[in-house]
Amino acid sequence: MNQEERFNRRRLRASHVSVVVSISFMLYISGLLFLFVMNTNTVMDNMKENIGITVILKDNVEEHNLNYFMKRLYLKPYTKTVTYTSSEEAAAELQEELGENFVEFIGYNPLPSSFEFKVNSNYSNKDSLAVVTAYFKSLDFVESVSVQDTLVENLNKSKIRIGIVLSALNVLLLIISIVVINNTMRLYIYANRFVIKTMQTLGATRSFIRRPYLRKGFVLGIIGATIAGVLLSLSVTGLLNNISELKDIFDLRQYVFVVAAIFLLGICISYFTTLFAINIYLRLKNKLLY
Repeated sequence: MNQEERFNRRRLRASHVSVVVSISFMLYISGLLFLFVMNTNTVMDNMKENIGITVILKDNVEEHNLNYFMKRLYLKPYTKTVTYTSSEEAAAELQEELGENFVEFIGYNPLPSSFEFKVNSNYSNKDSLAVVTAYFKSLDFVESVSVQDTLVENLNKSKIRIGIVLSALNVLLLIISIVVINNTMRLYIYANRFVIKTMQTLGATRSFIRRPYLRKGFVLGIIGATIAGVLLSLSVTGLLNNISELKDIFDLRQYVFVVAAIFLLGICISYFTTLFAINIYLRLKNKLLY
């Protein structure tokens, strides 16, 4: 093997490495942003579901009627949780906070029984909350109902704005990824332009010339996507181990979807950018090679 052949082999290996690095890095960043977008929606939904409707009950409500009502309430499609607090429990909680027995001081327990009602995120909007609130107010054993519908509306608006911004960033990053990988693949094909033209001169068909390069692009895409998936897994594992709060919102199905998406994306981008790049040189005239 002469010096020129060794140089060409080193240049070819360097081209392969640059392609793999470009694919893996861009897919890794895209995967992180995809996960961030999905988990942002989960966080916003959890915040909405933690905003409850407080229902104050009248003093004359019978316990068996209340138990029957609570059981029926859990059958509603919009119900997430119902937390009942009796007047005695409310007094005990307030006494613990104040550090003194206020019931003995004033001679009676002024705190009513109540329950905290939380809806599923799909129903956590102004219109649905208005319907649920009207239903509670229509009950004869309910004294009053309070709900932070303005806060829910603000969260919904924030969710839409954040989703638009993050989606735009994701699309922009995806476009940048395609451009970077395309340019890298074109440089790789450019290094082999004379080989391609020599094969054409010898009568090789375009499909025959494309085949090894497309196969190489497919393999490089698999390698790059695999590396990106491994890096993404390590990053997610590190975050979950160091930030325990993330375990409550982490969705394994979303993670599997993102990993599968970046794997397919890496293969498709590398394959089609290789196809696009090699077609350019197949149509290029010999005098334009230099």
